[in-house]
Amino acid sequence: MKDKIKYFFENKSTKRFIIVFLALFVTLAFSLSMDMVKNSDIKEITETTNYITKMLLKLEYLLNENIFEMLILFICFNILFNITLFRKKHERRNCKIILALLFSFFMVFGYSYMKDNSWNLIFGNTFQLFKAIIKGIGYYILFISLLNYLFDYALNNIKIKKTTNKVYNFIFIKHSFIIPLLIILICWLPYIISYYPGMIFQDSSNQVRQYFGYDIPKNSATNSVNLIDNNVKITSHHPVIHTIILGSCIQLGKLIGNDNLGVFFYTILQVLLLSSTFAYVINYMKKLKVPNYFRVITLLIFALTPIIPIYAIEITKDVPFVCFVIIYLVQIHKLINNANINRISIKTMIKIILLSLLVALFRNNGIYVIIMSLPLIAIIDKINRKRVLVATLLVIVLYQGYNFTLEKIFRITPASIREALSIPFQQTARYVKEHGNEVTEYEKNVINNILDYEELPNLYDPTFADYVKNTYNKEATTGNLIEYFKVWFSQFLKHPATYIEATINNTYGYFYPESNMRQYTTGFMINSYETLNKTGGFNYSYIDKFEGAREFINSLVEIIKKIPGISFIINIALNVWLIMIMFGYYIYIKKTKYIIFLMPLLSILLVCIASPVNAYFRYSIAFIFSMPLTVSVFIDTINNKKKTKLVERKEKN
Repeated sequence: MKDKIKYFFENKSTKRFIIVFLALFVTLAFSLSMDMVKNSDIKEITETTNYITKMLLKLEYLLNENIFEMLILFICFNILFNITLFRKKHERRNCKIILALLFSFFMVFGYSYMKDNSWNLIFGNTFQLFKAIIKGIGYYILFISLLNYLFDYALNNIKIKKTTNKVYNFIFIKHSFIIPLLIILICWLPYIISYYPGMIFQDSSNQVRQYFGYDIPKNSATNSVNLIDNNVKITSHHPVIHTIILGSCIQLGKLIGNDNLGVFFYTILQVLLLSSTFAYVINYMKKLKVPNYFRVITLLIFALTPIIPIYAIEITKDVPFVCFVIIYLVQIHKLINNANINRISIKTMIKIILLSLLVALFRNNGIYVIIMSLPLIAIIDKINRKRVLVATLLVIVLYQGYNFTLEKIFRITPASIREALSIPFQQTARYVKEHGNEVTEYEKNVINNILDYEELPNLYDPTFADYVKNTYNKEATTGNLIEYFKVWFSQFLKHPATYIEATINNTYGYFYPESNMRQYTTGFMINSYETLNKTGGFNYSYIDKFEGAREFINSLVEIIKKIPGISFIINIALNVWLIMIMFGYYIYIKKTKYIIFLMPLLSILLVCIASPVNAYFRYSIAFIFSMPLTVSVFIDTINNKKKTKLVERKEKN
């Protein structure tokens, strides 16, 4: 009997039938809309129509009527499944299955939350659940096919070839740092000129206010703490070191008598730092086993993707942080490759400590990047275990000592605890909005000690927590917070689904590729100049004759965001998916030590999840801008694995 079943499934006709059937099923799943449809929306449905007929009429109503589009999908799925579904299966399949299930989950739930800010398009009724299951199965079949192809074929056939092309060798071999750097700077020049002296982001304008002693607007997140010294306006809400560097550059401009020039001093520093970091990545690729074309593509991405030079001239703490993270990733990769081979030199230890401190100091959550990666090297490297742990301990001690010095000696106020409470605050706000009639007077008073209870239903934005957080009571005590969390937990037990929905609603954009990225273009940065100029102490402005160029650039960014292929490069969720795929593949090929290399990016993703904004591009640039390096290390690991296998085969023979 087993032989007959085996013969049946190995038969070419059977395989062909399965492929056609699955291609048809996935095509129908893709063309089926998850939108809610009522009986009244379909004129053929009457009071006498039976249940099955109603369902069929609804399905017909929700199916894509574009026959040509469905035909193209059907043909593409046929080709894909013919290539992938009946390939020889690898022994370890669990990581592919888990990834395919997760990606399917992201697609189904992401659509529901994007359209309805809830999971009602999935659990709204039996028919919605039926559609969601069909969509989920369709996505799963597609993703498992793609992962089978990727894991078992595509990644094993990456070929590295030497080239005699003189231009390539001149750029990427002989002058692999300076020439890419010059190319990047030349391509960025139109942006630098058009937006002279630079774009001061809203948070950065508040940092400038702090540095020069001006009051911060009351509704600003920067104004979320009571100052421990009213003569010191700077707080740790923003990285103090960045505030001082930015303020010093602008102060230098004021001494010269030109505010614009002061802004430009900082802009040039940031441009040079980011462009040099990218050139450093391209130079490091020379040491890695990556295809020539990938190095060319990387340079083109860095030089020509408009959003990158825009962020190069956007004055924000995130850009230097990204640069230090990328350089830190290179050091982590070197430590992984060196594990159990050579002892780490004192010079290397000092370099790692200083770099780790820069990562920690240029973003308040940067210390988690270090804690979630550097100590893990000690697990895989027995030779250098003590040195790695000592380096980690020194970073933590120096970081804590820096914070202590800021507060106790320089009287700089620490950041508010509210910055870490976006998730519970959003959960409370949604609970009050949906179940306000169940909240007791005691619970109201407890919540009101922390947040403005009466305003919560009106201010609650499912994808943006700052509106709720801005009502945080700066006078709240530790006791008030303890009481709040007791109420928070008791309300969770009453309506856990509300809490889960609130969290998904504020984070799904980091995993759903179709979500709208928040604050992606330059438009939201323009008015920061007006905010500063209104203080009367500053006079910044763009050059009027370049207004047309600025409008063109903004339009170009919007268009590129919608172009398939190019838009994938800067899509937040797709970059997260790439990290997950690499994570799974390292497990697949038993190269788990390289997961440590991904841990800094994972820590940044976790911070994004806990952040107040859904699908916020600025928060995501750390793993988006570092992706060429991450993929290069990934390819290098695969090629080293293949090389190891070849050596083992030769030794056996």
